[in-house]
Amino acid sequence: MRNGSLAGFTLIELLVVIAIIAILAALLFPVLSSAKSAAKKTTCLSNSREIGMAASLYLSDFDDVYPQTRQSSSNPALEDSSGQIEEPIYSPALVPLEPYVQFAAPPHEAIFACPEDPDPFGSRCIALDPDSPDVNSYLANAYFVFGLSQSAVANSASTIYIAERRSVGVGEDDPYCDDIYHPWFNATNPDSPNDDMDSVSGAVATTRHETMSNFSFVDGHVKSLGWFATYSPPAVNLHLIQP
Repeated sequence: MRNGSLAGFTLIELLVVIAIIAILAALLFPVLSSAKSAAKKTTCLSNSREIGMAASLYLSDFDDVYPQTRQSSSNPALEDSSGQIEEPIYSPALVPLEPYVQFAAPPHEAIFACPEDPDPFGSRCIALDPDSPDVNSYLANAYFVFGLSQSAVANSASTIYIAERRSVGVGEDDPYCDDIYHPWFNATNPDSPNDDMDSVSGAVATTRHETMSNFSFVDGHVKSLGWFATYSPPAVNLHLIQP
């Protein structure tokens, strides 16, 4: 009490408090944003693991043969070098795995949507082409959709089965609107219709999680990797299956 009146804050004191709050907020917001991004990345990685587990359950029911959603081929890198055996599509690549993710917490479709994917179920693809195939945040390595047996994979711990789909355009390029990606559609194949393995405008969301992307391997483990740690031929190619 001063002279019978309540003491109060001066204008300068209020400005100092506001300035301190602003500084603290500026310091905390990036931390909170980073934590939120890390949580989304973890969920996305967990989804990749769930899909890999679903594939393992599927294999046990179907004589160790991966879901076949395209015509049979023992050497798709040669026979499908320009997309000539892409039709008919029996099913989107990951749809046969859906019954095997029912053990996951509902809604089950959330398994196929990465929280950091701005368009997980391809609304942009449908807008561009109403006949676009059903897609989600993930896509299968095309080697696995032509009737491949698990026994044909020589090194299951270093062979990628599931990657993340690039759902947004790059510059003037459209989003990637297929449910599989083709490791043989690249710059070394002049007959290929596109370059699925381009690090910027190819099939895989190579930088969805800052400089990383999530990958599910044949043996069921998942890993967040930079693109060139998975594909930098001739030294590194974790997407390749030798005929």
